[in-house]
Amino acid sequence: MTQTTTEFAPIPSPSSRVSVLTIVLCVISAVAIALAAVSAWLYFGPGGARDIAAIDQARAEVTQVSSDQAVAMFQYDHNNVDQQLHAATDGLTGEFQNTFTKLIESAIIPGAQEKALTVQVVVQGASILDVGPDTATTMLFLNQITTSKDSPEAVASGSRVKMGLEKQDGHWLVNSVQPF
Repeated sequence: MTQTTTEFAPIPSPSSRVSVLTIVLCVISAVAIALAAVSAWLYFGPGGARDIAAIDQARAEVTQVSSDQAVAMFQYDHNNVDQQLHAATDGLTGEFQNTFTKLIESAIIPGAQEKALTVQVVVQGASILDVGPDTATTMLFLNQITTSKDSPEAVASGSRVKMGLEKQDGHWLVNSVQPF
């Protein structure tokens, strides 16, 4: 009788299995952490999704505020021009508010009352030229219809204005208006 010996392949020790498993888990964990860090940077970092959402929100607010403020500043009826234009100053910043108040009190209100001027304003379009977290610039396309005691038939005219805005205490206020 011959005896045969069977050779068996060596069985890896449990410690070597744990080492390979440990390395694989560490690599997977490192990749997951790296992906989480990249995702956070893309969302919170400069130009990230969070900034883009804030700028989109600012664009919508600035467009509406500049359009509303243009109507408030440029539209009036000679019968109550004083109240209308003084109410418009609430949407203006300090120095520009002072300049606008002097202009309306020295020229616009007396002229509107003397000539019985009525001006209607329609914002035909608004465009964002620049927007940041606290400042913005818009261009507005305005149509104005004017009547007066000397010219009772409506006279229509178009204009463009460049309006600067800044955010103060969470509200957008106009800090400049220029013909464009």
